[in-house]
Amino acid sequence: MKQTYYTHISGSDGLPLSVLRMEPDNVSDIKGIVQLVHGMNEYKERYLPFIEYLSGHGYITVIHDHRGHGKSVRSQDDLGFFYEGGFKALVKDIHEITVEIKKYAEKLTGRSDLPMILAGHSMGSMAVRCYLRKYDFEIDKLLVIGCPSELPGAKPGLFVIRVFKAIFGERRRSRFIAKLVMGGYEKRFQSEGLLHSWVNSDAEEVKKYNADPLCNYLFTLNGFENLVLLTMLTYTDKGYALKNPSLPVRFYSGADDPCAVSEEAFNAAIDHLKQYGYTDVSGKLYENMRHEILNEPGHAIVFEELLDFIES
Repeated sequence: MKQTYYTHISGSDGLPLSVLRMEPDNVSDIKGIVQLVHGMNEYKERYLPFIEYLSGHGYITVIHDHRGHGKSVRSQDDLGFFYEGGFKALVKDIHEITVEIKKYAEKLTGRSDLPMILAGHSMGSMAVRCYLRKYDFEIDKLLVIGCPSELPGAKPGLFVIRVFKAIFGERRRSRFIAKLVMGGYEKRFQSEGLLHSWVNSDAEEVKKYNADPLCNYLFTLNGFENLVLLTMLTYTDKGYALKNPSLPVRFYSGADDPCAVSEEAFNAAIDHLKQYGYTDVSGKLYENMRHEILNEPGHAIVFEELLDFIES
């Protein structure tokens, strides 16, 4: 497989975005394109096993570090900072990469009919659902992975974040705000005595996450403000152009993922898209798995079933 790193300049504010592309060695083996969209407090290389799996099955696979993540920063001090464009630019960045990879694939293969699949995890799962509002016609399938369910309190939380931002500035990092926004996820597994146990049922994987400086850092107040705004937009009813209502959409989460909250809340997230007018939407919960189902001990079956949907 051929692996390429390159830089994409965001059309929103000129921010350099770090992009990874992987493709089969033989052009004749290419079946389609998969674009992955990562979550909060992580970066593209964490998806290398899944990227290699997809590319090994014939897919050009692309992923970029979100603004304020990984190598898409102007300095390491900017981790967790969304820059001038904020959450709107984050969604637009995804679309720009979509257009770019489709052009690349057509030039490489001579085909304009390759299926385009978009997959987002966690914060990325919200970003790809916001992507649907304007760009659903650009893709052929959507995978929503590790989906945060709708939670009450977004507006009051946003108010508190903005008060802190007015006092301390948008680059300030606050453990109080981090606990306000993310603390509920920690509660379910706090008896295990390991920070971020909600991320994975494998304690060794959690320890790796905690030891990784590109994962274990606090968002800035700017970052948390944009995260909440992205969450609110994800569950806002109005604003869908609905150009591709028959788009196949599948939700996948761990049954023990506190982001999903409950089976009822997970199903409610699915129903949201149905209410907007999408007609082919369903989901699956994986027993005994937590948030990062692509990194769980049983991830092999997840890889296989996601590929089955991609190829169906």
